[in-house]
Amino acid sequence: MTDEAFDSVWEIPSGKWTVKKPFVGSWRITELQGFDAEYVDLGGPAELKISTRGSATMNFGAVEITLDCKMDELDGRVLRFSFEGADEGDPICGRGFCLVTGGEMIGRIFRHDGDEFGFKAKKTSKDEETA
Repeated sequence: MTDEAFDSVWEIPSGKWTVKKPFVGSWRITELQGFDAEYVDLGGPAELKISTRGSATMNFGAVEITLDCKMDELDGRVLRFSFEGADEGDPICGRGFCLVTGGEMIGRIFRHDGDEFGFKAKKTSKDEETA
């Protein structure tokens, strides 16, 4: 790695971490890889809400989590996140990422020391300050 490439990773300009418009708003989770539709909406409609500042909430099945979202500095099409919350009351944490094409989001969730699975979501609102 060249010194210049190393510096670009080390030096992060202020304001770089705001979430890009295509990701912001409310999303209806439509599919979880490996889970049936009944589980997806077990605790109510499965949703993901993302704010322009990077805070977010997500619920599906028996899972309720808060997310800390940041745009990927090496690929601006990708939103990366860490999360913590609960699954049936048991604490969980992990990380994930997603991309948006048109009004559809596709992503992947990695539970710390646990499962990983894909998800799909459809946009239900535009550019609102949520979460």
